[in-house]
Amino acid sequence: MSTALSKQLRKPSGFLGNLVAKMMEFRNRNSYREIIGKLSPQKGEHILEIGYGPGLGIYQIAASFPDCKISGIDFSELMYQKASRRNKKFIDKGKVHLQYGDVLTLDQGNNKFDKIFCVNVIYFWNDLNQAFNRIYNMLGKKGQFLIYMDHMDNLEKLKFLADFCKYPVEEVESKLENAGFTGIEYTFAGGYFISAVRR
Repeated sequence: MSTALSKQLRKPSGFLGNLVAKMMEFRNRNSYREIIGKLSPQKGEHILEIGYGPGLGIYQIAASFPDCKISGIDFSELMYQKASRRNKKFIDKGKVHLQYGDVLTLDQGNNKFDKIFCVNVIYFWNDLNQAFNRIYNMLGKKGQFLIYMDHMDNLEKLKFLADFCKYPVEEVESKLENAGFTGIEYTFAGGYFISAVRR
């Protein structure tokens, strides 16, 4: 059961995936409010969320900052469907663009984003160098990358998350520096909010 739940948290699908989506929405609500405040979306910016889940964060940005363009990518087909339904009115207006795929492999063409963020996604990247290099190259000059992640000690207490990648914040900071990011800062409020800037 624990392995099944862990797989669903990584890539929700089917009936259990629908339950996990509701749990994600409840658990991440405060984290989204905090990270969107730190994003401080500005008029004309193009923002990308990696791992948008049921689309709550995308919706909150689209509803509160109508002068921004918001894109998202998630490799769960179920989450793509749910997020697309939730954000249909914004998709129809051309304000939101959602993709189904893996950010580490999907061709983004020449698109450059002003800001990229992710909430509780870093645990699914077993190679931070690959992930951060990829994200660095997706940002425009002086673009901002924001991460929310739980403290690894909290994750260690949950045995069903045994196969999650649990990183100390110092390792995340080091890998961001390796990728070329600067201005790396983090605060702790229930979990870590980490920000970095492309040179």
